[in-house]
Amino acid sequence: MRRALTGVVLCALAALAGYQSHAVYKTEQEAIAKGEQLDLGRVSWEGPPEVAVDSAADFKLRFTAGKAGMKSGGGIRLATGHGMYTEWGGNRLQAQDPNLENFLSFRATNGARFEWKSYAGVGRNPLFARYHPWQNIQEFKLAQGELHAGDAFEITLSRVRMQQWDETAFTLRFYVDPGGEDDYLPLSINPQIKITGGEAEEFNVAAPADWVAGAPGWVQVWAGDRFGNPSESYRGKVAVELDGKILEHTFTARDRGVKRFENVVIAKPGAYRVRLKEKAVPIVVHTRAPLERIYWGDLHTHTMYSDGRGTPAETYDFGRRVAALDFAAVTDHSFITTDAMWREITEVTNRFHQPGSFVTFLAYEWSGMTEVGGDHNVYTTDPEMPLIRCYSYFNYQNLRMYHGPNKGANHVEDLFRMLGERFRNENLLVIPHYGGRRGNPDFHNPQLQRQIEIFSDHRRSEDWASQFLEKGYRLGIMASTDNHAGNAGYGVRRANIANAQGDAEQFSKVSPIERGTSLVAAYAGSLTREGIFQALYHRRTYATTGSRILLRFEVDGYPMGSEIRTQGQPKLAVAAEGTAPIEKVRIVKNGRVIHAVEPRSAGVSFTYVDSSGDYRNRYYYIDLVQADGEKAISSPVWIN
Repeated sequence: MRRALTGVVLCALAALAGYQSHAVYKTEQEAIAKGEQLDLGRVSWEGPPEVAVDSAADFKLRFTAGKAGMKSGGGIRLATGHGMYTEWGGNRLQAQDPNLENFLSFRATNGARFEWKSYAGVGRNPLFARYHPWQNIQEFKLAQGELHAGDAFEITLSRVRMQQWDETAFTLRFYVDPGGEDDYLPLSINPQIKITGGEAEEFNVAAPADWVAGAPGWVQVWAGDRFGNPSESYRGKVAVELDGKILEHTFTARDRGVKRFENVVIAKPGAYRVRLKEKAVPIVVHTRAPLERIYWGDLHTHTMYSDGRGTPAETYDFGRRVAALDFAAVTDHSFITTDAMWREITEVTNRFHQPGSFVTFLAYEWSGMTEVGGDHNVYTTDPEMPLIRCYSYFNYQNLRMYHGPNKGANHVEDLFRMLGERFRNENLLVIPHYGGRRGNPDFHNPQLQRQIEIFSDHRRSEDWASQFLEKGYRLGIMASTDNHAGNAGYGVRRANIANAQGDAEQFSKVSPIERGTSLVAAYAGSLTREGIFQALYHRRTYATTGSRILLRFEVDGYPMGSEIRTQGQPKLAVAAEGTAPIEKVRIVKNGRVIHAVEPRSAGVSFTYVDSSGDYRNRYYYIDLVQADGEKAISSPVWIN
């Protein structure tokens, strides 16, 4: 009870901190309607409608006052969205040197004087709670004079450096306070710019993990720029090598930077590699179809409906069409997802679901502060479910936050209780992750929490995740991107991998905070919601840092994720095929390395018998590191 009360108090304090005496609107549409009733004005702009990532561009924005005009003390707030990765140059504007990038100038056509102030980021940003996810704000306050109907205020942005990820509709949002009462109302129509990927500098390749000899398979190639965005403008040739054959293709505009080679056949069983330049993806060809195959997924992505980029449809399209995922989920933050947005996420998720081809799950992120449980993603096999919000960030003025009568869950234990009422036939999962508010190992529900996210764009989180296993929680190991750029299955990378081969006894004590793409591999009997969800629920999964490493791990013939009893000495069997030479494979028992091999080869297979006699309440897992720093970690097997 004390813990639950603590969560309620924290959320109540957050709510009170956001309250001010001026007008409060229940929805953003209500505030927009108020602005249209007052006739705030309109915005026009000059500039290129389309620019490439990381390029410099010039823009001129012109706000023309409507009937409401603007009194002294009023103002304009120009906002751009939350950026988990590199921010655009508009968050680093300067007004001192017109010869340098990101130069800002502004003026009123009638000579009224405005003062400029910049607010950006999360920490030390007093406007964060009120505007998130549009908290990056350039404020222009009318210090002297007035604007009357027809008067204009012009903002010129010179050589502003664009963001490093692509976006169909990068938006510059205007909020206007006409009366000087700190009542900033959003305009309904705002300038939008298309940001495209850059020149192709890398090529990515994907293929199904498990093939059958003589049966058709496929190989997919896509061109990417140096930031990981798809390069739709690429018109060159690629050549893929597989089983001594060369697959060639010259890209056209119709390809949009992606090519899938269909009806590829391999005659003989064995381990093979699909090779494209320096990239290599392993596949295993079987004599007959295995009962369970490896399927690849990304279950943690964000769109413009919370603090990411792109629409849910664009995110799923990238995962299916470009990244060649088998399954995916959009997990927008529930506390800033409106009811209308949730209805669209539900509709789009079900529309993109294609059993046997591409599986989608309805999901969201419950984003409580660490003190009340921390970040948890909620998934279901059902086509619909209610959206449960946390109020850790609640602010009366924030137009994106729900202001209605539904209570929500103000502590993760409340979330567990509310979801437990809907639990039927293993239809729900709640997965903690490191995130912006790391999941708290003090709280656990064994019925709902069956997995933990160990890798993401945030960091490699082995050190954090190990705390859950040490407490005796039986959790499978998974990874997903936590992508905020609309690219399911391919995270945005910030820095080179470093210290990835640390010889840790407990996962990896060296946990570099590089950003990189991450994936979950699931052993499932079918590519359906039920098949993939059962693999997740019963922990037949492993995590990778993005490379499609093939990993198999059994104890006494039982697969990863199992809970077994053994009468004798446990026999562990490991097999792996890497995307680069495998540097080291460690067997970890209750957080301690008990055996390691250093194959320094593309593949490895070995058995190990634990003759220690110490088998009571123990678990084993595999920690694999490649020469290029990429990793794979299996779900544990628990014994006795």
